[in-house]
Amino acid sequence: MTSRSSRRTWAHLLASLLTFTMVAAACGGDDDGEIGTDAGGSESESAAAADVADDEGESVAPTITAPVEEEAVVEEIQRGGILRVAMEADGDGINPVTNNFANAAYLMGRSIFDPLFAFDADGNWFPLLAESATPVEGTNSWQIKLREGITYHDGSEMTADDMIAAFEAQLADPLISLAVAPDYPAENAIEKIDDYTVQYNLLRESAHYPGTLTNQIGMIPPASYIAAAAEDPTMDQMPIGQGPFKIVSRAQDDRTVVERNEDYWQGTDNIHLDGIEFLPITDTAIAAERVAAGDIDLVVTSNSDAILTLREAEGVTTLENIYSAENDIMMNTRSAPFDDIRVRQALTFAADREAYAALITQGTSPMADSIFHPDLIWNNPDVVQEGNMPEMAGPLIESYCADVPENCTDGKVNIELQYSGPSVSQTRIADILTAGWEPFFNVTEQELLQDAHILEVATGQFQAVVWRQFGNVEPDLEVIWLECATAEGFITLNWVRWCNPERDALLYAQRATDDLDERVEIWRQIQVEMNESYAYIFITHANWTVGYTDRVKNVCGQMGPNGETLFCNEQGRQFFHNVWLSES
Repeated sequence: MTSRSSRRTWAHLLASLLTFTMVAAACGGDDDGEIGTDAGGSESESAAAADVADDEGESVAPTITAPVEEEAVVEEIQRGGILRVAMEADGDGINPVTNNFANAAYLMGRSIFDPLFAFDADGNWFPLLAESATPVEGTNSWQIKLREGITYHDGSEMTADDMIAAFEAQLADPLISLAVAPDYPAENAIEKIDDYTVQYNLLRESAHYPGTLTNQIGMIPPASYIAAAAEDPTMDQMPIGQGPFKIVSRAQDDRTVVERNEDYWQGTDNIHLDGIEFLPITDTAIAAERVAAGDIDLVVTSNSDAILTLREAEGVTTLENIYSAENDIMMNTRSAPFDDIRVRQALTFAADREAYAALITQGTSPMADSIFHPDLIWNNPDVVQEGNMPEMAGPLIESYCADVPENCTDGKVNIELQYSGPSVSQTRIADILTAGWEPFFNVTEQELLQDAHILEVATGQFQAVVWRQFGNVEPDLEVIWLECATAEGFITLNWVRWCNPERDALLYAQRATDDLDERVEIWRQIQVEMNESYAYIFITHANWTVGYTDRVKNVCGQMGPNGETLFCNEQGRQFFHNVWLSES
């Protein structure tokens, strides 16, 4: 079968890549370009990091921490009304087998599609559309059994054929396949066992495979829709799902409207809203002001100005998660001068991380040393992100310029710093960084529209960039950004293009085991390797915040089919099916 993806020209491929921040990927900054944010404030519910006890009664950090909504006074649930949600951007479409899902697409997509699996409040995966997930003994395969009787918005029943059609479409897509193909053999990657059971055959052993099906990869449209959308790309804007809401209308970059699905497979008793309006507002500081004024019900943001506005607004609650992304500087390790570790070290030592945190995030984000917040059990407390040590940069620069004078001018290394814009805050970031680097580097700043910025990074056309990344609920989902398999080719997801076979061995070892202590130790070794590679300069832990008015109830009360409480505010992504509005 010839799919639309295989018919795309490279020009169309690159145009699509402009919005590629799929799964947990970063963009070149928050919202309108600012990178930063954290929890705190007397009027907000922060992502508190309460210790939990292990079997011996010792206090240990949690594996993952979701923000906890303040326990509200019991009120009578009111049915009806339209929830108005502001998003930091829009997506190129809402078809999970061909469009690129960043935060906005997930907000809309999770109302239209239920994934095969979801994370509970403790960060453990559980079956949602799926009935079960079973590893096949003696192999690297998993069998996923679908619940029977699930119907799509068009009335058709969901079956194994739909799962296979979705997988094959994602594997054929030039972009989405970058996140899928590394895990599967070239042949016989998927098999139909019966009408409701599919077997996924993996290249390597995985103890956590269902976690990969909690996101876009686990959102399954009907096979008939997939085929039709391959012929008519406009259908990407009007997806057919099986979720609690179905799409009514969509004007890209303006408004998307969904309404309650009266034939929802779980029933409609707990779908309290009549519908949702999704409004892309790229300047979420303005969106926050509209929430404060009551013009919008809810906003998702990681912009520090917006967070401060929401915290201070009367009648507004914030749910803040400082565990679900890191703000950093990335260096292209295959592009001169950053192919030389001396230059990467010098840039790191001279980086003014403290000024960045103070002036850009305005006290809303804690400093970061690695991809894990220190409250999380995965964090290696011995790994410290270097910076604010300019005295150590000089000798490295002198040595490099003596060896490679063509990359230096007047005893300084020539580099380019790229960031997204136009944005006042991004310009401030560049000014702060450049000021710290100026004694040792001749910095040329390149400001690009965010889409072009992402394209340049994905195709390796950069030296150093401002970025946001990592922070998945399940650490195994970070492998795709770190493994050698995604560091090769014209387009890569290992953005820094750093390949270390020894690190690969660690990544795959943690994937193969379900022993928590063993996984923790392996991830701590991975953090050491990342730190010693000098490919990243971690600055702060980003703060994904959901801000909403008093009329919005039960934001963190979304439930699974067997009473599971869903993870709340997962990198700003939300389910809305159990939310209700109070008109009192």
